[in-house]
Amino acid sequence: MYTFNSPIENLASCHESDLKGRFKYRLNYKDRTDFLSLSLSPPGSRNHFTFREFPSLSPSKDTSLLDLDDIQKIRYIENRESQEDEKDYNTGGYMPINIGDILKGQYKVCRKLGWGHFSTVWLCQNLLNDGPTYVALKICKSAQMFTVVAQDEIKLLRDTKLIDPSHLGYKHIVQMVDTFKLLSINGVHTAISMEIMGPSLLHLLVQSDFRGIHLCGVKRIITQVLKGLTYLHEACRIIHTDIKPENILIKVDENYIKSIIGKTEKFTELGIDMPRSYVAADCWIDRERSLRDSDENILSKFEEQRGQSYPYDKFLGELPDFRRRHGEPRLNAPMWVSPNIEIKIADLGNACWEEHHFSSEIQTRQYRALEVILGAGYSFPADIWSVGCMGFEMATGEMLFSPKGDREPSANLDHLCLIWETLGSIPQYITENGTHARQYFTNGQLLGIDKKLLRIWKIEDVLVEKYKWKRVDAIPFAGFLESLIEPDPALRYTASMALHSEWITMND
Repeated sequence: MYTFNSPIENLASCHESDLKGRFKYRLNYKDRTDFLSLSLSPPGSRNHFTFREFPSLSPSKDTSLLDLDDIQKIRYIENRESQEDEKDYNTGGYMPINIGDILKGQYKVCRKLGWGHFSTVWLCQNLLNDGPTYVALKICKSAQMFTVVAQDEIKLLRDTKLIDPSHLGYKHIVQMVDTFKLLSINGVHTAISMEIMGPSLLHLLVQSDFRGIHLCGVKRIITQVLKGLTYLHEACRIIHTDIKPENILIKVDENYIKSIIGKTEKFTELGIDMPRSYVAADCWIDRERSLRDSDENILSKFEEQRGQSYPYDKFLGELPDFRRRHGEPRLNAPMWVSPNIEIKIADLGNACWEEHHFSSEIQTRQYRALEVILGAGYSFPADIWSVGCMGFEMATGEMLFSPKGDREPSANLDHLCLIWETLGSIPQYITENGTHARQYFTNGQLLGIDKKLLRIWKIEDVLVEKYKWKRVDAIPFAGFLESLIEPDPALRYTASMALHSEWITMND
């Protein structure tokens, strides 16, 4: 639990903060990041930006119509994905997997979907009539320490699966299908089968060319995230600890899954080696050099053919943030998404229970809550802070907070400066609590930072001045986000409160 001692006057006016003069509508409210994480997108992975799940939705044309050029282009794009280290296919390491393998006498391996430092994930067809036709099968390294951590994740997944399937937010959590053990030359591996999902919200941002998503789509997505969090927080008493676009996955139908498999089969049909992102890394040791030359030839064709029928996904080295803040206004229109889009919260590899934390260091840097930075403890409000950061990013295409540097304390200090500039200030009682607070604050002021150099630029003004929103649209959205990044976690909206906020409930 967090350790802030909120002044009585603040508790008494819980939702009448310093925003009440500007956002009067708010007054109407009545109503492990530990080193053994099994996460596929562990906190901090944004510094090494890769797509690890369904890296490409291209090509858009029917799989049966793909020709040799299309398949070669797909391979080139997918080969740019970083993959697990083939040296980790050893005793205690990854399980060797081949396309077509039958696991547990039930799951036929179709292709690799992703990897983490401690597991690989595979698209598998369920050959029995006892569950979904397709699953995502996570297979952990076999060393004992990974097995222990996998058991913690399984306990969390069982809770989310069994506690209350009738809950409003249950359908917005990716659910476990089964868990079992597999034996390989490298040891005994824990396997977890999950319901299959499509690309993440990060992929949507990339497809939008980082213009963001139309506000109606943002509202639909954030509403579903909040519903999922009400289930995790209120019913399961679980803190996710790593809410971010990579961990919000889009629901897809079986036809989409079949198209993914069809793409895989097309490689075999045309006699082309599958991309490295489709297979186990240990299968690539002898192929890499010969395929490198082939891929360079394919690259030369891209510039000639871009803009034609085959859409080219951009792979970027870093994600933009709005604090290239004094740059030119953004005038590009946001991307529309289907009004029927459905999402689910994924990856409980870093999650913990309210009363049983695995680590004091949680969350990916850009979505890290103020109380976590200060070492003041954390609970459910930390997830809500991340939702606020993600909401801004979905609407604008750029991160709300993206501090410079990747080492503490400099990254923390820059992060705190960005938070101060966005909120207008940080209450002094907040700056006096936490094991790290004295490293960054003295007498309520940022250490070593000239206050005159801080430019206060609140979210409403950012939306109007940089993104050219109408103020009538910016005010309610900014007020909503500020209720999610309230500096005092005791005063921050809960997921349930956010679902009843004016911006969520108002007609578009």
